[in-house]
Amino acid sequence: MHKVIITVTNTKKGFARLTSYPIRPHRIQYEVPLYIVTVAGKDKNDIPVSKEFKAIRFGIKRTETINAHVVGLQDSQSYTLKWDWITTMDENAWRVYDVFFVHRGPINALAGEFGSIGCIEICGHNEWKRFNNLIIELANCKNEEEVSAKKYAKIIYQTATRPALKIV
Repeated sequence: MHKVIITVTNTKKGFARLTSYPIRPHRIQYEVPLYIVTVAGKDKNDIPVSKEFKAIRFGIKRTETINAHVVGLQDSQSYTLKWDWITTMDENAWRVYDVFFVHRGPINALAGEFGSIGCIEICGHNEWKRFNNLIIELANCKNEEEVSAKKYAKIIYQTATRPALKIV
């Protein structure tokens, strides 16, 4: 068995600019911290491996009736990930539970082109691909579907305080 542990840390490393979601009046931009996400496991030679990624952890939700506010999972918790379809991205991603996913984030986190409502969004050029390839490699599987079917990918959230709502 080759378990892979994805840890959503409370360590901040940079910032992202987001619009609110799903309603984006005037495309107002908000600033949220980027957090370190680690992927850890053992390679085929049983040597421990751990790599870091930057991710959006908290997003800005706004609806027709509710003003913009910060959302996202802030408590310590863990889940087994499932490779599943995410309609808002029109592709597959890692379902944490319900509507919470780990998915592809913006190439440029400061561009302000993404809206987020609390999913973990892996940021940077080719970082989503690197993230998934590392999970597949450490799980010693052929693809994300096999990792999911064997329940090899676990996500752990460290406790983090939701940031204040900040317009930029």
